[in-house]
Amino acid sequence: MMSHSSNKTEDDSRHSLRKLHAEFKAKRKLRIPEEIQKIQKEFCKTYRLFQAVELNNVEKVKNLLQQGVSANSTDFELRSVLHVAVSKGYADIVELLLKYGADPNKKDMIHNTPLHLAVCLHNISIISMLINANADVSSLDNNGRTAFQLASSKLKLLQSSWRAGTIEMIKLREEMKQVVDLLLSILMRGIEEKMEKMNSSDVDDLQMMKLSLNSGPDEAVEEQIANLLEEIEKL
Repeated sequence: MMSHSSNKTEDDSRHSLRKLHAEFKAKRKLRIPEEIQKIQKEFCKTYRLFQAVELNNVEKVKNLLQQGVSANSTDFELRSVLHVAVSKGYADIVELLLKYGADPNKKDMIHNTPLHLAVCLHNISIISMLINANADVSSLDNNGRTAFQLASSKLKLLQSSWRAGTIEMIKLREEMKQVVDLLLSILMRGIEEKMEKMNSSDVDDLQMMKLSLNSGPDEAVEEQIANLLEEIEKL
Protein backbone atom coordinates (compact mmCIF):
# COMPACT_ATOMS: atom_id res chain seq x y z
CA MET A 1 0.00 0.00 0.00
CA MET A 2 1.33 3.44 -1.03
CA SER A 3 1.84 5.89 1.82
CA HIS A 4 0.52 9.45 2.00
CA SER A 5 4.07 10.77 1.67
CA SER A 6 4.56 8.73 -1.52
CA ASN A 7 1.42 10.26 -3.02
CA LYS A 8 2.64 13.72 -2.10
CA THR A 9 6.04 13.04 -3.66
CA GLU A 10 4.39 11.84 -6.86
CA ASP A 11 2.12 14.91 -6.98
CA ASP A 12 5.10 17.18 -6.38
CA SER A 13 6.97 15.42 -9.16
CA ARG A 14 4.10 15.88 -11.60
CA HIS A 15 3.77 19.52 -10.61
CA SER A 16 7.49 20.02 -11.19
CA LEU A 17 7.29 18.35 -14.59
CA ARG A 18 4.35 20.55 -15.62
CA LYS A 19 6.23 23.60 -14.44
CA LEU A 20 9.35 22.58 -16.35
CA HIS A 21 7.25 21.93 -19.47
CA ALA A 22 5.62 25.35 -19.19
CA GLU A 23 9.01 27.02 -18.74
CA PHE A 24 10.39 25.09 -21.72
CA LYS A 25 7.52 26.28 -23.94
CA ALA A 26 7.99 29.86 -22.76
CA LYS A 27 11.73 29.73 -23.45
CA ARG A 28 11.13 28.17 -26.87
CA LYS A 29 8.86 31.09 -27.77
CA LEU A 30 11.50 33.53 -26.58
CA ARG A 31 13.99 31.95 -28.99
CA ILE A 32 11.99 33.43 -31.89
CA PRO A 33 12.24 37.22 -31.56
CA GLU A 34 9.11 39.22 -32.22
CA GLU A 35 10.58 40.67 -35.41
CA ILE A 36 11.23 37.21 -36.85
CA GLN A 37 7.67 36.17 -36.02
CA LYS A 38 6.47 39.28 -37.85
CA ILE A 39 8.62 38.40 -40.90
CA GLN A 40 7.18 34.87 -40.88
CA LYS A 41 3.63 36.24 -40.88
CA GLU A 42 4.46 38.64 -43.71
CA PHE A 43 5.99 35.80 -45.71
CA CYS A 44 2.80 33.76 -45.29
CA LYS A 45 0.68 36.67 -46.50
CA THR A 46 3.00 37.22 -49.47
CA TYR A 47 2.75 33.53 -50.34
CA ARG A 48 -1.05 33.75 -50.23
CA LEU A 49 -0.94 36.80 -52.52
CA PHE A 50 1.13 34.91 -55.11
CA GLN A 51 -1.28 31.99 -54.87
CA ALA A 52 -4.30 34.26 -55.36
CA VAL A 53 -2.67 35.90 -58.40
CA GLU A 54 -1.78 32.50 -59.91
CA LEU A 55 -5.41 31.40 -59.52
CA ASN A 56 -6.78 34.70 -60.89
CA ASN A 57 -8.71 35.20 -57.64
CA VAL A 58 -9.41 38.94 -57.92
CA GLU A 59 -11.36 39.20 -54.64
CA LYS A 60 -8.67 37.47 -52.60
CA VAL A 61 -5.95 39.61 -54.18
CA LYS A 62 -7.93 42.74 -53.33
CA ASN A 63 -8.51 41.54 -49.77
CA LEU A 64 -4.81 40.86 -49.20
CA LEU A 65 -3.80 44.22 -50.66
CA GLN A 66 -6.30 45.93 -48.37
CA GLN A 67 -4.69 44.10 -45.45
CA GLY A 68 -1.43 45.80 -46.37
CA VAL A 69 0.36 43.07 -48.31
CA SER A 70 2.70 44.84 -50.73
CA ALA A 71 1.70 45.02 -54.40
CA ASN A 72 5.47 44.88 -55.05
CA SER A 73 5.97 41.50 -53.37
CA THR A 74 8.58 39.36 -55.13
CA ASP A 75 9.57 35.69 -55.18
CA PHE A 76 13.06 34.16 -55.08
CA GLU A 77 13.56 34.93 -58.79
CA LEU A 78 12.70 38.59 -58.14
CA ARG A 79 9.46 38.21 -60.09
CA SER A 80 6.85 40.53 -58.68
CA VAL A 81 3.19 39.61 -58.42
CA LEU A 82 2.72 42.04 -61.33
CA HIS A 83 5.13 39.96 -63.45
CA VAL A 84 3.02 36.88 -62.68
CA ALA A 85 -0.30 38.58 -63.46
CA VAL A 86 1.06 39.95 -66.77
CA SER A 87 2.54 36.60 -67.81
CA LYS A 88 -0.84 34.96 -67.17
CA GLY A 89 -2.74 37.69 -69.04
CA TYR A 90 -4.90 38.52 -66.00
CA ALA A 91 -5.89 42.09 -66.92
CA ASP A 92 -8.20 42.65 -63.91
CA ILE A 93 -5.46 41.71 -61.47
CA VAL A 94 -2.88 43.81 -63.35
CA GLU A 95 -5.21 46.81 -63.05
CA LEU A 96 -5.75 46.11 -59.33
CA LEU A 97 -2.04 45.74 -58.55
CA LEU A 98 -1.21 48.97 -60.39
CA LYS A 99 -3.96 50.74 -58.42
CA TYR A 100 -2.29 49.59 -55.19
CA GLY A 101 1.12 50.89 -56.26
CA ALA A 102 2.77 48.00 -58.13
CA ASP A 103 5.93 49.20 -59.87
CA PRO A 104 5.63 48.63 -63.65
CA ASN A 105 9.40 48.99 -64.01
CA LYS A 106 10.42 46.33 -61.50
CA LYS A 107 12.89 43.84 -63.01
CA ASP A 108 13.08 40.13 -62.39
CA MET A 109 16.26 38.03 -62.23
CA ILE A 110 16.81 38.25 -66.01
CA HIS A 111 15.92 41.95 -66.15
CA ASN A 112 12.48 41.53 -67.67
CA THR A 113 9.98 44.19 -66.71
CA PRO A 114 6.24 43.43 -66.83
CA LEU A 115 6.18 45.41 -70.11
CA HIS A 116 8.68 43.02 -71.72
CA LEU A 117 6.38 40.11 -70.85
CA ALA A 118 3.28 41.91 -72.13
CA VAL A 119 5.04 42.69 -75.43
CA CYS A 120 6.09 39.06 -75.88
CA LEU A 121 2.46 38.02 -75.39
CA HIS A 122 1.12 40.87 -77.59
CA ASN A 123 -1.39 41.72 -74.87
CA ILE A 124 -2.43 45.20 -76.01
CA SER A 125 -4.83 45.96 -73.13
CA ILE A 126 -2.17 45.13 -70.51
CA ILE A 127 0.50 47.03 -72.48
CA SER A 128 -1.77 50.09 -72.38
CA MET A 129 -2.28 49.74 -68.62
CA LEU A 130 1.47 49.48 -68.00
CA ILE A 131 2.24 52.46 -70.21
CA ASN A 132 -0.45 54.51 -68.47
CA ALA A 133 1.29 53.59 -65.22
CA ASN A 134 4.55 55.06 -66.61
CA ALA A 135 6.26 51.86 -67.69
CA ASP A 136 9.64 52.66 -69.24
CA VAL A 137 9.61 51.58 -72.91
CA SER A 138 13.40 52.02 -73.11
CA SER A 139 14.11 49.58 -70.26
CA LEU A 140 16.48 46.74 -71.28
CA ASP A 141 16.04 43.04 -70.60
CA ASN A 142 18.93 40.61 -69.98
CA ASN A 143 19.68 40.52 -73.72
CA GLY A 144 19.76 44.30 -73.97
CA ARG A 145 16.38 44.55 -75.72
CA THR A 146 13.70 47.17 -75.24
CA ALA A 147 9.97 46.64 -75.80
CA PHE A 148 10.45 48.09 -79.30
CA GLN A 149 13.24 45.65 -80.07
CA LEU A 150 11.11 42.73 -78.91
CA ALA A 151 8.47 43.89 -81.40
CA SER A 152 11.18 44.03 -84.06
CA SER A 153 12.32 40.49 -83.19
CA LYS A 154 8.75 39.30 -83.55
CA LEU A 155 8.51 40.83 -87.02
CA LYS A 156 11.76 39.19 -88.11
CA LEU A 157 10.44 35.81 -86.93
CA LEU A 158 7.27 36.40 -88.95
CA GLN A 159 9.39 37.34 -91.95
CA SER A 160 11.40 34.11 -91.64
CA SER A 161 8.21 32.05 -91.27
CA TRP A 162 6.73 33.69 -94.37
CA ARG A 163 9.85 33.01 -96.44
CA ALA A 164 9.92 29.40 -95.23
CA GLY A 165 6.24 28.98 -96.06
CA THR A 166 5.34 27.92 -92.51
CA ILE A 167 2.72 30.60 -91.89
CA GLU A 168 -0.49 31.38 -93.75
CA MET A 169 -1.17 34.88 -95.08
CA ILE A 170 -4.24 35.42 -92.87
CA LYS A 171 -2.25 34.51 -89.74
CA LEU A 172 0.72 36.59 -90.89
CA ARG A 173 -1.39 39.73 -91.44
CA GLU A 174 -3.10 39.24 -88.06
CA GLU A 175 0.25 38.96 -86.27
CA MET A 176 1.56 42.04 -88.08
CA LYS A 177 -1.54 44.01 -87.04
CA GLN A 178 -0.82 43.06 -83.42
CA VAL A 179 2.67 44.50 -83.74
CA VAL A 180 1.25 47.72 -85.22
CA ASP A 181 -1.31 47.93 -82.41
CA LEU A 182 1.50 47.50 -79.90
CA LEU A 183 3.45 50.39 -81.41
CA LEU A 184 0.35 52.57 -81.65
CA SER A 185 -0.45 51.81 -78.03
CA ILE A 186 2.97 53.09 -76.99
CA LEU A 187 2.76 56.18 -79.18
CA MET A 188 -0.78 57.14 -78.27
CA ARG A 189 -0.31 56.98 -74.50
CA GLY A 190 1.78 60.11 -74.34
CA ILE A 191 5.14 58.36 -74.46
CA GLU A 192 6.07 60.44 -77.51
CA GLU A 193 6.39 63.45 -75.19
CA LYS A 194 9.32 61.72 -73.50
CA MET A 195 11.11 60.61 -76.65
CA GLU A 196 12.52 63.28 -78.94
CA LYS A 197 12.20 61.35 -82.21
CA MET A 198 8.48 60.71 -81.87
CA ASN A 199 5.83 62.95 -83.38
CA SER A 200 2.21 62.79 -84.54
CA SER A 201 3.23 61.78 -88.08
CA ASP A 202 4.53 58.48 -86.66
CA VAL A 203 1.00 57.68 -85.49
CA ASP A 204 -0.40 58.57 -88.93
CA ASP A 205 2.19 56.39 -90.68
CA LEU A 206 1.36 53.41 -88.48
CA GLN A 207 -2.38 53.88 -88.95
CA MET A 208 -1.85 53.86 -92.72
CA MET A 209 0.30 50.72 -92.45
CA LYS A 210 -2.40 48.97 -90.47
CA LEU A 211 -4.98 49.80 -93.12
CA SER A 212 -2.69 48.55 -95.89
CA LEU A 213 -2.47 45.16 -94.18
CA ASN A 214 -6.15 44.55 -94.94
CA SER A 215 -5.56 44.42 -98.66
CA GLY A 216 -2.91 44.28 -101.34
CA PRO A 217 -1.16 41.41 -103.08
CA ASP A 218 0.65 38.74 -101.08
CA GLU A 219 3.99 39.72 -102.57
CA ALA A 220 3.63 43.16 -100.95
CA VAL A 221 4.00 41.63 -97.47
CA GLU A 222 7.81 41.70 -97.64
CA GLU A 223 7.72 45.44 -98.25
CA GLN A 224 5.19 45.91 -95.45
CA ILE A 225 7.38 44.05 -92.97
CA ALA A 226 10.41 46.09 -94.09
CA ASN A 227 8.44 49.31 -93.61
CA LEU A 228 7.38 48.26 -90.12
CA LEU A 229 10.94 47.36 -89.15
CA GLU A 230 12.07 50.73 -90.47
CA GLU A 231 9.35 52.46 -88.42
CA ILE A 232 10.47 50.65 -85.25
CA GLU A 233 14.05 51.67 -85.98
CA LYS A 234 12.92 55.30 -86.20
CA LEU A 235 11.10 55.05 -82.87
